[in-house]
Amino acid sequence: MTSQHPFALRIRSTLASLNGTVGLRARHLTTGRELGHNEHDIFPSASTFKVPLLYALHRLADDGEIDLSRRVTIESHHRVPGSGILQNLDLGLAPTIRDLAELMIIVSDNQATDMLLGIVGLDRLATVLKELNLAQTVVPFGCRGIFCASTGMEPTDPAATYEALVEAMHTGRRDLDSVAYADDSRNITSTPADMANLLAQIENGYGLAPGSRTAVIETLKHQKYNSVIPLHLPEGTEVAHKTGSLKGIRNDVGIVYAPNGPYVIALMSKRLTDEVDGARRLAEVSRLVWEELVEDA
Repeated sequence: MTSQHPFALRIRSTLASLNGTVGLRARHLTTGRELGHNEHDIFPSASTFKVPLLYALHRLADDGEIDLSRRVTIESHHRVPGSGILQNLDLGLAPTIRDLAELMIIVSDNQATDMLLGIVGLDRLATVLKELNLAQTVVPFGCRGIFCASTGMEPTDPAATYEALVEAMHTGRRDLDSVAYADDSRNITSTPADMANLLAQIENGYGLAPGSRTAVIETLKHQKYNSVIPLHLPEGTEVAHKTGSLKGIRNDVGIVYAPNGPYVIALMSKRLTDEVDGARRLAEVSRLVWEELVEDA
């Protein structure tokens, strides 16, 4: 797509005056039509990294290495701040691994995420990413690692407790030059192209048993935060997606089930000076993609 293509011009117009960088990759899985804007740029993934973790979890379950029905007792060392509800519940609760996966996606629960990351393992996740050809997607640590980096704490320091992290966050102590916001392999990062590729492989069932493919997509459809990709789409449109946000970052990646067939879309951003405005523009870009791939197809 050239810079003078009508869609490219509409994207530039929509993003005009936005302080920050936006990336987009979309591909219609029936027609093969593709759209892009900074699609190979590297962006901090924020919570969208939970999608490849969800995929890896089900892939390992298919291989018999993980039992999704196994219950995991929540203990004090599991607590992670930020999004989610598990940190606010009583200790001793024993959700299944499947329950943790649901919470990780639909309310972006950070504690559930890090518990699952501990079960899958960073090395096994990296192996799955390599097999999927997601060369620009890197997950060197989990959610607790993000908060430690952003508040200047060492993850191995006994002083970096849940309570200390919460206090640092509440007092606004954030280092925007830290690894937590970097767009390189020191951080949890990806590209819109990689994320769209992953979503296409999920929709196509690559490497997953039919039941696992369905489970992954259904979990993504249960997403509770719908202020970007689905916001301006026609009422009733099914979207299986995952959001991600940090200071200066708003992301949303998913599969849109349009009347003329599904398409994958990955919207990522970085260095936003106004996250509210950034999310609003991304929602408008999502609508432009729908118009291009569905209404004008």
